[in-house]
Amino acid sequence: MKAIFLADAHLRDPDSPAYRDLLNFFGQLPADLDRLFLLGDLFDFWHGYRDVVFTVYVPVLAALEKLSRCGVGIGFYAGNHEISCGPALEKLGSCTNHFDVVELGTEKLYLTHGDQLDPDDHGYHLWRALVRSRPLLGIIDLLPASLTWKAASRLSRQSRSHGDSSKAIPPGVYRRCAGLLEQEVTALVCGHFHQARCEVFSTSSGPRPAYFLGAWERDRSYLEWDSGRFQFNNFKPS
Repeated sequence: MKAIFLADAHLRDPDSPAYRDLLNFFGQLPADLDRLFLLGDLFDFWHGYRDVVFTVYVPVLAALEKLSRCGVGIGFYAGNHEISCGPALEKLGSCTNHFDVVELGTEKLYLTHGDQLDPDDHGYHLWRALVRSRPLLGIIDLLPASLTWKAASRLSRQSRSHGDSSKAIPPGVYRRCAGLLEQEVTALVCGHFHQARCEVFSTSSGPRPAYFLGAWERDRSYLEWDSGRFQFNNFKPS
């Protein structure tokens, strides 16, 4: 059984190297791949309109549809750049706004994007709840998709102006991970912090790992699980 975990592609331009490499990566995935977990911020901005999708995302949606038709189970996990899933994603696979616990073989994995792991970041939790509130999503549904895209692009540029380096992992995240791994899970996998690293926590059931995914946008990194073994890899375009 094989699975791949990937996060933080921040797709926004089909002609960008990160976008092209991701399409190539999807096209070269092994035929015996069982699951593909996209742990948030696949898109630089996504809102699940009922009848339309942003044109720039048609190529990646087509690539994912092909994988789905080939029998790959796809799981989408909303990051801080995806405010809702919508029909276009729901028809390709499962959609999760917060976290999920998934069984792979003998593993029981806690999967999430990671932006909600810091219990001390009260301002962000409030902002996240506001942006995803039903009234605000209803207003966005009424706006032309082109206008929403322009506004989201401007916010994204402002955010990037502050740099796009790896995000320091706050102490609260480690505390949260330690608590989660005390539950009936064997490992935790998340994105958001743009660091490909494994941290091992001591629990009452023994050592338990937390895998922090790197950012596809920056280093083409992903995590592979093959019959019980985790390994970080980087896609190298031919």
